[in-house]
Amino acid sequence: MLHCNACFGLRWHSVLFSTRREYVQELDEDDEYREVTDYQLAECNGCEAITLHTRWANSGQPEPIEEQWPPKISRRQPKWMMDLFWLELNNNSFKQDFIQEIYSALKAGNRRLAVLGVRALLEQVMLENVGDQGNFLANLNKFELEGFISRLQREALQPVVEAGHASMHRGFKASETEIDSILDVLENVMESIYVSKHRVSGIRVPNRRSKP
Repeated sequence: MLHCNACFGLRWHSVLFSTRREYVQELDEDDEYREVTDYQLAECNGCEAITLHTRWANSGQPEPIEEQWPPKISRRQPKWMMDLFWLELNNNSFKQDFIQEIYSALKAGNRRLAVLGVRALLEQVMLENVGDQGNFLANLNKFELEGFISRLQREALQPVVEAGHASMHRGFKASETEIDSILDVLENVMESIYVSKHRVSGIRVPNRRSKP
């Protein structure tokens, strides 16, 4: 069984093509260095998505390195990304770009870069909505004061902000579970500010009839 990004989990696959490449170098009469790479092009038996899987090992290596392309996805992009795309079609699309880069970092296993991207995106969202108040904390205070986030959202954002600082200054590397929590908070804030606000603006509630 192999990981399928479309089905989002381990699934049975059919191998379409496989091959092995070996590299051998003689070190002396009784020793040699060897590298072996196995390639498999596989098709998911469910959705028919195709992925390339590699297994690489060399002499003295305790465990082989297994990779796939496209890389494994640990989290899907939010469903409202297309809504955001249409909303920003003719405007500054930095929010889409940021989110896509954050998810690209996750695909490559670069969790520190993903957390730094989250902090940077949060700051840009605040600057867009309340302007530059001089520093990050002042921007966050103004963000809450102007009603873009609630007190509960502000409290939820605090660990996100701290994770960004720790990644930048102390080499903190969030776990996959922590990354999920960080993105849950960020995406909740962004959806409420940009997407949900636009969706409800189209609701036309009929006026109450006056009593006779």
